[in-house]
Amino acid sequence: MAEEGKVKVVKRAAPRKTVNAANLAHLGAERLAALLIEVADGQAGIKRRLKLALAGEVGAADLAVEIDKRVEAIGDSRARINWRKYKEFVRDLDAHRAAAGGELGDLDPVLAMGSLARIVMLSEALEGRINDTKGEVAQVFEAANADIARLAPLARKIDSKGLGETLLSFLLNASSRLSVELLRAAAPALDAATVGDLRARLGKRLADQKRPDPRLRAAAQVLADLQGDVDGYLALVPASQQVLPPIGAQIALRLLAAGRIPEAIAALEASAPADNERAGSLTIEWDEARIVVLEAAGDQTGAQFARWASFKTTLSPDMLRAFVKRLPDFEDVEAEDQALAYALAFPDPHRAMAFLTAWPSAENAARLVAKRGPALHGDRPEVLEPAARLLEHRHPVAATILLRAMIDDVVRHGRTERYAAARIHLLEAESLVPSLPDDAPFEDHETYRKRIAAYRRL
Repeated sequence: MAEEGKVKVVKRAAPRKTVNAANLAHLGAERLAALLIEVADGQAGIKRRLKLALAGEVGAADLAVEIDKRVEAIGDSRARINWRKYKEFVRDLDAHRAAAGGELGDLDPVLAMGSLARIVMLSEALEGRINDTKGEVAQVFEAANADIARLAPLARKIDSKGLGETLLSFLLNASSRLSVELLRAAAPALDAATVGDLRARLGKRLADQKRPDPRLRAAAQVLADLQGDVDGYLALVPASQQVLPPIGAQIALRLLAAGRIPEAIAALEASAPADNERAGSLTIEWDEARIVVLEAAGDQTGAQFARWASFKTTLSPDMLRAFVKRLPDFEDVEAEDQALAYALAFPDPHRAMAFLTAWPSAENAARLVAKRGPALHGDRPEVLEPAARLLEHRHPVAATILLRAMIDDVVRHGRTERYAAARIHLLEAESLVPSLPDDAPFEDHETYRKRIAAYRRL
């Protein structure tokens, strides 16, 4: 029996007319099939999706044929894909990529790798035919390479020589680094003989070039890594690049893996970032390599010093966690307090806010807003939005300041691509009004809403 005075809450089921999987299942297979045929009439994209599903039911070979047929049609076409068809094209291409990497990969990894490679190689056929400023087509190709990397170790019965010829042809005729990434992803499926043959042929091509193609050199480096040839890898890195911090880090890690610690240390010293380079976060890879090498050399004190120095230049939460984790009890608390204070005064307030959000420290993030709010620009939503989420419960004033900064940036500069986000931010700011104190350091919400309406209607 329910306790006296308590009201029993009864959850209402979703209306039967709501379009969801559960309600559609009640229609039955025949009615759903009829509806799908009706909806697909005149809709080529939907028909292709249905054919993929049906081919998957028949078997791997049929599914591969269906995928390859569509890929071939895209490659053979010379028509431009305009902005009206862009979204539909991306969805269609990714659907075939997902079918190859998913269902076909489960059924037959060898067939799947072939289909996925053909999808990646479409990048050349689409050159000049589509405006991919949003990068969504590129993301499909990246996902296809990731699928290949996952399936390559499983493709035990693949024709290694044939795959090698395909990869080499793409390398020699492509114009982008996708050809190198495809080789890197597919490499685990190649046998030792194929790797050696490809490396020899690439080496000859590079030797014949007055100005070695950077793509071919990168591909040769991939093959040298496959053979565990550190010196061969080093020979392919120009001296002008060996002094760059990210390249020096990669060289050091390879030397370390070969047990050549003194040479690894020398490589890091030769590529140490200058003071002005340390203002950014691009040296984090070098810092991480240095720490690994120092630990391998038994220099734990030096590794800790490197972690703290890296944090001070990059505000990397991971680097600070690694530093604090290795401190004795009580010293870790003191170090954390020191790091938070350092972040509050960091020259770049956006880097500081990103760190305080990731750590997380809502109290210090609110302090940063109070001290340096005007310096936190609304054109950095990737920083301000997660910070506002962190602050909204216990620090509504700071959260409101960040939300309004993002809204102001959108309406003042007419950033149409962010209108939808600005509408959401305005609603979120309105939801915080009951939590705001009477002496909040900004105009009330209704006045603010009317003021921004004068710029641009959301």
